[in-house]
Amino acid sequence: MTEAKRIQTNAWLMLLLVPLFIMGYRFAVDAESLFWMFEWSYYALVAVLMIFALWNTAAAKGSLKWAAGAIAAFLLQLIVFSLYVGPFTIYAMFFVFYAVTAAVLFILIMAFRKTDRYRVMIGLFIGLSIIMILYMALIQSLRGVNWM
Repeated sequence: MTEAKRIQTNAWLMLLLVPLFIMGYRFAVDAESLFWMFEWSYYALVAVLMIFALWNTAAAKGSLKWAAGAIAAFLLQLIVFSLYVGPFTIYAMFFVFYAVTAAVLFILIMAFRKTDRYRVMIGLFIGLSIIMILYMALIQSLRGVNWM
């Protein structure tokens, strides 16, 4: 398989996250006792995608290396975001997320400038990163606020 084909395969496999999130929502709402299936499926899929992205980054050359690195960087940000949303909801995780996001956004912007072929995908990653930042800023601003 060529380098470009592997990067496309990794990008298409990332779309498997969408039905997985829908399944997770359904389990959280309708069958909470089955939510563990979503958690383990999510962790397994993200781990496989991250390994594949790192392999693509190591194997690619030229501008394709930046596209593969953008996928790996976005997955790293998603992993840190998942750690916060999951069981490690401590206040210090906000700043870990912001530090990782700053590095990821730097990589994504550099990848956007250096590659021509995958600009839409990298632009989508930048947009999703900004949405995650806004969500974390909202959660951080609400943390400790007593609404009663």
